[in-house]
Amino acid sequence: MNEQIVRRSGTGFVDIAASREILKAMEIARDIPAYPVLINSKPGMGKSTALRHYAKTMEAFYCEVGQPSKGMKGMLKMIVEATGGSAYNQYSADLADTAEERLKGCWSWSQRPILIMDEVQMLELAPLRELLRLQELSGCSLVLSGNDKRLARTQSHDSALQQIVSRLGMRVDLGPPTEEDCCSIGIDFNVEGREAYEALRRYGRQTSVRDLVRLLNFSGKMTGGHGSIQLHHLKTAFLTIYGSKKDLKLLAG
Repeated sequence: MNEQIVRRSGTGFVDIAASREILKAMEIARDIPAYPVLINSKPGMGKSTALRHYAKTMEAFYCEVGQPSKGMKGMLKMIVEATGGSAYNQYSADLADTAEERLKGCWSWSQRPILIMDEVQMLELAPLRELLRLQELSGCSLVLSGNDKRLARTQSHDSALQQIVSRLGMRVDLGPPTEEDCCSIGIDFNVEGREAYEALRRYGRQTSVRDLVRLLNFSGKMTGGHGSIQLHHLKTAFLTIYGSKKDLKLLAG
């Protein structure tokens, strides 16, 4: 492998094992729309970045559940607006009808719409059930993404989770980046040197994609914008982030 390649894209998206699994899941959801897919991981494993990327390339509708959208009205409003509709001054019952109409209206002659619901564990129980109902009524393909252990934080949510699991067409469980992933991300940031790549592999396997990218962003600043990222840049960035030499074993073994 050539370890002296200049940074390639700068888009924030690198093709890694997690993104390939996510693409496979989205394709299955598209091709067999009666069955939702669930992409499950701890935070920081790269699922949201990949989902946003593929939402654009596959013309899917991306929704990310947050505090304002975890309730019924907030979720329905988010779906309506993601599909290009207006949710202004509508009641929840009207929004449910509008969301269904929007999803049905987004069918093309050859393909059903794909609805991505990211951070689904944030949804309250009623909107979670409504989401499944909307998928049935509209016939859209549904991609759920989040942390199912957090989703099952109450008994009621656990029963809702079991309802989802019983209908799944595919479940993807994402873990830490592979050694190959760490190298691919390092190449994208113009990392140079065998020792630097060994440190990246060690660090990435013990943390997450998010932590690895943060380390590389800080390391890039340490170069002053000139030249490649080397091991000493990684160590300096690490100490800047963590402030403790005792944790350097994450890099140095």
